[in-house]
Amino acid sequence: MPPNIPAAKRSGLAVDLERLAAEGDGWLTPEDRYALKTHGACTQEQDHVFMIRVRVPGGVLPADQARGLARLARAYGHDWLHLTTRQNVELHWVEDRKVPEVLDKLVKLGLTSRSSCGHTMRNVMSSEEAGASLDEPFDCLPDARAVSDAILARSATLNCELPSRVNFAFGGSPRCRHDALLNDGGFVSVVHDGEPGYELWGGGSLGKAPHLAVKLADFLPRADALAAAEALIDVFVAHGNFDAPAKGRLKYVVDELGDDGFRAAWEQAFTEARSRPHPEPVPVDVLAEADRVEILKVVPPRGWSAGVRPQRDAGRAYLTVEVPMGDLAGADFELLADMADRHCDGALNLSRDQNVVLRSVPVDDVARVRKVLVDRRLNLLGEAHVASVRACTGSAVCALGITTAPTAGVSLLESAALGRNSSLRVHVSGCPNSCAQHQVGDIGLSGSKVKVGGKARDGYHVYLGADLDQQRLGEVVGRVAAEDVPAAVDSVVGAWESLRHGSETLGQAVNRIGHDAFAAHVEAMMAERWATGPEPGTEAAPPTPAAPTLAAEAAVPPSDPAGPFVEVARVADVPPGSATTVEIDQQTLALVNVDGTFCAIQNECPHAGGSLGEGKVDGWSVTCPLHDAAFDVRSGAALGGPTEEPARTYAVEVEGDVVKVAAGSFVEVARESELAPGEVTIVEAGGKAVALANVGGAFCAIQDTCPHAGASLGEGKLDGWALTCPLHDATFDVRSGEVLSGPSLTDAVAYPVKVEDGTVKVAASDGVVLAGIDG
Repeated sequence: MPPNIPAAKRSGLAVDLERLAAEGDGWLTPEDRYALKTHGACTQEQDHVFMIRVRVPGGVLPADQARGLARLARAYGHDWLHLTTRQNVELHWVEDRKVPEVLDKLVKLGLTSRSSCGHTMRNVMSSEEAGASLDEPFDCLPDARAVSDAILARSATLNCELPSRVNFAFGGSPRCRHDALLNDGGFVSVVHDGEPGYELWGGGSLGKAPHLAVKLADFLPRADALAAAEALIDVFVAHGNFDAPAKGRLKYVVDELGDDGFRAAWEQAFTEARSRPHPEPVPVDVLAEADRVEILKVVPPRGWSAGVRPQRDAGRAYLTVEVPMGDLAGADFELLADMADRHCDGALNLSRDQNVVLRSVPVDDVARVRKVLVDRRLNLLGEAHVASVRACTGSAVCALGITTAPTAGVSLLESAALGRNSSLRVHVSGCPNSCAQHQVGDIGLSGSKVKVGGKARDGYHVYLGADLDQQRLGEVVGRVAAEDVPAAVDSVVGAWESLRHGSETLGQAVNRIGHDAFAAHVEAMMAERWATGPEPGTEAAPPTPAAPTLAAEAAVPPSDPAGPFVEVARVADVPPGSATTVEIDQQTLALVNVDGTFCAIQNECPHAGGSLGEGKVDGWSVTCPLHDAAFDVRSGAALGGPTEEPARTYAVEVEGDVVKVAAGSFVEVARESELAPGEVTIVEAGGKAVALANVGGAFCAIQDTCPHAGASLGEGKLDGWALTCPLHDATFDVRSGEVLSGPSLTDAVAYPVKVEDGTVKVAASDGVVLAGIDG
């Protein structure tokens, strides 16, 4: 059940960390979990483990703190650090009882995860090039940190007042102007008559309903930056929709007040904020044009490049280390920290592209740094000849994820089409929430469910046409199955190469020619591979089915029960036309009474986890209260709203006044002849992707998503009973799901399988872990 976030905030967001350490997370209510989220600890998709997001204000991480994070990752987080698009560092797989211990160790390192998740002021971004690049007029980091420190100090009160999260960004490069359009507060560094200050933008955001920011001021002196940020927050608290989190972002205030009304509200709040005392800003230098000539006289042996850029200090460079998908092992993070001490300014600068920047490197040391990196299979930006791909963590660990975004990202790294067009950026989000900002990539991919051969499976909406110089976001041109992402991207790039004019970017070409021309390329490639359906944002009212055969191709029949019928309710407990939630075999189901006929369907909405048992019943349909996804309670077929994925249904029988449900069901997934001995493939059972293996004629099924980093086990190598993940070589026993070797500390889920009359069936329940490992 999703939390009542307004109620949690009104209650004060108290968190009993001592109890969490002593008992684990079994006692946490949804509201408790939300409160813990405001401390930076988010529930993962897996039970009893958390993601902890560490704030790195402005993205500047001193080397000793970086080494400390590497130690924490090794001890608590599967030796894995994830760099985010907001310059944070995430630790995943932290055991529930260890969360308070990790939070305490962060404080001892001089770090915090406070307010890095939930309805809070998130990490304040600063251009990783500020103070170094010739494109930045001055160093904005001191002002970004001043805003971060001042507002974070108010978090105990402010986190209970904010209607939703707040994102601020500082910077002055051309790229930073783009970031300003996408944040609640965008501070663009400018110089006016020799005075450093900021152009201010407000109300920007991506997500499911993207909205570009509006300009609020042409110039603000640096001394007014904090007051300007406080004014944005004051307007948000005064006008934001506190009681409807789905409409809580600042962009909805802009929609409600209009651009002029929003600007007027901010100006009034700014006048009031300026009257309060604020500290004087730290002095900064403004780069003189004459300095550029002297700086560019000193050139490194292989010249300047995307990964080696001239710094303001003549004879020094800043280097960008490419981190595919933002994922680093602890040892690599330690290596970068050591290099920061040995060759740089003693800090790692985390970029908005999930890379690491080493600043103040002497030009004579560039070759030495490059060699050390290459020896560890790391590369400077653009030198590995792999695609530029940004990805979130996806459904492997994120409770909101629909697809395993890193898997799609990895599939594109060796793309020849992207390799010969190194300037193209691909952004892969595992759901519509846009953590990887898929609407602004040259090619954007947003995780969703698509139909292939009439069956729902993981896929992506393809976005093209982003051109933030013209304030244009990408738009959907088609949908592809996850396994077809590389072919779709190659098709799009090939079309652009043949149709572009001169140095025209992909976004410019799409907007000149029209989205339909590129949509035709995707559609032609996927002809007869996917079924059409509602695009993102469709608000169609859920229809009431007229006959049991509606959407039969998407139905998940409740036949062939895998377990006995279990009593779940009395007939009188569920009046006609209503639904309730019931528990069976540690599963929560929605039980629905339609004029005396009882139906059972999974309680968790396939779209975003809302409770169908709390939804509205209208004839044979039930509508999720969260995002209005509607389902046929007899078949589970999606009827309308934001998802095409069907819900799981369960067999029901009524004996006298007792309602009984069979919790598990075997469903047909393949013909025995379709999978030769020694082979493994991906099938779908009960809405879950499953790796089906044939070991000498014996069929086994385990979860397709590798528990370590989300790659597809169905694409792995089968050797006897051992199945090895293609991404990081985690190996599992296909009979039990037990980890045999490699980096995973978590077993895979194994599913019951039976073969009847040449048909392979898998039990579509939550699966069983048949062997365990002490973490």
